[in-house]
Formats: sequence, C-alpha cells, structure tokens
Amino acid sequence: MTNREAIHDHIDAHLDAHVANIQRLVRQPSVSLEKSGLRECAELLVANMAAAGFTEAEVVDVGDDYPGVWGAVDCGKPATLLIYGHYDVRPVGTEPWTHPAFSGEAIPFGGFPKVVLGRGAAAQKGPLQAWINAVSSILAVDGELPVNLLFLIEGAELLGSPNYGKLVERYRDRLARATALYGPKTAQDAGGGVSMTLGYKGLIYLEFTASTQNSGLGPQGGAVHSATSIIVDNPAWRLLHAMASMTDATGRTIAIPELAAIMAQEKPIADWERPLLDTMRASVDGKDPNGFIPGLAPQFPVKTFKEEMSPADLLQRYMYGASFNISGLRSGYTGPGTKSFLLPDTATATCDLRVISETGAHDIIAIIRRHLDSAGFPDIGIKVMAAYDWYQTSVESSLIRATLATLDAYSCKHTIWPVQGFGGPWAHFAKVLGIPSLQGGSPGHGARMATSDEFLVVEGDGKVAGLATIERYYVDLIHAFAAEA
Repeated sequence: MTNREAIHDHIDAHLDAHVANIQRLVRQPSVSLEKSGLRECAELLVANMAAAGFTEAEVVDVGDDYPGVWGAVDCGKPATLLIYGHYDVRPVGTEPWTHPAFSGEAIPFGGFPKVVLGRGAAAQKGPLQAWINAVSSILAVDGELPVNLLFLIEGAELLGSPNYGKLVERYRDRLARATALYGPKTAQDAGGGVSMTLGYKGLIYLEFTASTQNSGLGPQGGAVHSATSIIVDNPAWRLLHAMASMTDATGRTIAIPELAAIMAQEKPIADWERPLLDTMRASVDGKDPNGFIPGLAPQFPVKTFKEEMSPADLLQRYMYGASFNISGLRSGYTGPGTKSFLLPDTATATCDLRVISETGAHDIIAIIRRHLDSAGFPDIGIKVMAAYDWYQTSVESSLIRATLATLDAYSCKHTIWPVQGFGGPWAHFAKVLGIPSLQGGSPGHGARMATSDEFLVVEGDGKVAGLATIERYYVDLIHAFAAEA
C-alpha cells in the first residue's frame, strides 16, 4: 500500500468524525451582516486547525467586529500553497427551512443519500473544513505535507471583505512566500460536471451618500414631515441627480469620458485563452442565456437583454465587458403603506463596477470623485466597500496543471471559464505576488446558498461526489501541486 492509499483509507476510517467537524462549524452562527457569532466561529476554526495538526492557528483581530483566522503548516518544502476562505455566512432569510438553519443536520435531502443541511454548509464552511480534514489525514499518516500551507480566512467576505487588506498587512512577510493560492469551494453541478474559473473582473463596490449635514441643505440630524418639502431641500433628489450625472437615461452609456474610455477597453485574448473561449462559445449555441450565464436564474428569466446578440456573443460580452450597476437605493421610509410622510436627512446608493482594465481600482474611484466634484456634487460622500483589480491565471500555470491532472484522475468532466464577472480579495495575491490563483475547480456539490435549506452533499449519488471523495481529491491535489511546483 502506498502512502497515498493509506491517507485515503484514513479518510474513510474517520469519515464520521470529519462529517461531525463540518456539523459543528455549521451549528455555530456567524452572520457578518448581523455581527453575530463571528468571534465564536473564528475560535472554533482555530480549534479545528490545531486539532488537525497545524503548527500555527490563531484568531486575528484588526480593530473591528470581523476577526480573521491565520493558520500555517510549515514543513520546510519549496512550494507554499496559500488557502483563502471565509467563515461568515448569509442571514437565514425569511423563507421557511425544513430544519433549523443552524442545526447542521446530516440527513437525506434533495435526492441525495446524505447531506449536511444548514446555513454555510456549502458556502463556505463545508469545503473549508473538508480541506482541514484532508490535511489532518495527511499529517496523521505521513507526519508532514509535501508543501507548506498558509491559511488566511476572513469573516466579512459577504460585506465585500472590507478588512482583508489589514489581515494581509499583518502577515505580509509570511504571505510573500506563497507560490500559489487556492480557495476550496463546491464546484460540481448536480450532473457531476466541475466548473473552474481562471480569472475575475476587477470589483469596485461603493456607497454614495447625500447627507444634509454635508450639504447644509435640508433637516439636520433627522427626518421631518414631508409637508415641509415646499420650503426644505430633500437629499434624495440630490442623490438621484448625482447618480444620473454618471450615465445616460438608460444607464447603459457612461457619461464620464475618462471612465467611459476605461470601460470600453477590450482585453486582448491570449493564445492559450482562445481555445477555451471558442469551446465555451460553441457549448452555448442555441441555448437560453438564463440557463448558462452565472448569476442568472431560469426561475427569474430575463426576456430582453441590453443588446440583441447571439447566445455565444452574449456569453463573451458577460465575460469580458465592463459594467456599472446600482445595486441598492435607500432613503426615508421604505415600508408598506403611508406609515409616515417623510422628508429624509440622508439618501444612499450602493453601486458595483466590474471591469477588466490595467487602470487600478482606486484610480477608477478617484475618477468618479473628480467627476462628482466638477459636476457640482462635492458633498456626495463615497465610501469604498471593496476595491479589487482584475486578474487571470494562465491555464499553463503549475496550479492549473495540477488541478486538471487531478480532475482527470477522478474522471471529472470540467468546464474552464477564462474569466467571470465576480471578484474578491484573492486578486491581491495574483496581482501583487504574481502567483497563480484558483477558486474551486473540484468535486463537491452544494446548493441553495442564497435561500433556505442550504446543503452540502456528504454522501454522493454516483454523479456527485461525497465528502470522502472531496477530501481524497484535496489530498491528491496537494501532492499534484507539489510535483508541479
């Protein structure tokens, strides 16, 4: 028996304990939007990492309510793999759950023999703990890893990762050793196909605020009755005009020349990228975009898109085009009925920009600031919620070669996205350290992350992998990366 087989056997022998590790993590609420249970969850992760044999595991405070988690296994190896993840979860929501949202029940569900059900089971506690479980089995059998591991886990990903830069700064010298970054995720669909994404657009998430205190116009410190609007200015109107100054009436054309030029740039398609793009274009021919564009949903179909084009062209536009979106508007009373006739003292709009450009995210924010100032809106505040540059990892990089080889060894059919419209803090490492980066790209199926009854499959159905296979895959990926690095 080889050591690898012995590690796989160790996973099988300890599978009940590995499932229980995930259940305990899911049972600990950690809703970043509500600031609930975050420290307790961070401490539980540290305990799990220490129990797995990590040489370092600690809670990281950066002066806010969202502690991070640092971990390391230093085996003196040439290659160092950095693991990104988050332990915060979405709110439970208003839709009914078949079991309590933080019960972590291991039950038959969704046509699968066994799942762990609960908020965070799929995104991202389950995959993250599965990776820790896999590491524990390697250390139990071999006593060391074939690579060094670094973990930097955050507790505010769902808020746009506002403090991740501080976490990075805390461990800057240690992180400089990383030769690749990997983020464990559920990446297998219900049919068994695995999706992997080589790059993400830059993501800028901003909150614009019109405040009577900033402008000096309107009620100071609170709302008044709307009957006074004949003589009192309303910040909601000011915000609407400020937002309208940035695009045309349709919202499709950027009215800031410098920003429009940046967003109109077209990324050159690399030689290695072209075959992947051509394959994806061919795969969607004649299909409904609501079924293949990430973020769209067949149950909430879009019937008319911004531009009339073929499914393949629409897919390519989604992957490489730039966007400026208003994701939320808030001011005054927004509940049902006429509870109160208000003239508010503040109005806010949250917006996200997604762009592939060599112009940095903070430079783009500065362009928007200059526009508002010159357009007569110097009082409109801008709060930066997230600012990440775009990046892309070559399919020829060591991490991707190792991933593809391991997927082939597990007979996993896979789809490779050259780039997608999402983004996150892992871009920092790809851009600043120049290391390959991959989120997901592995067996493992979870679903219902944004609604009730979120689950992670722990016993598969022949198409979808169960937890034992997920962990064996992680073991083999670590070894494959060590061989490639």
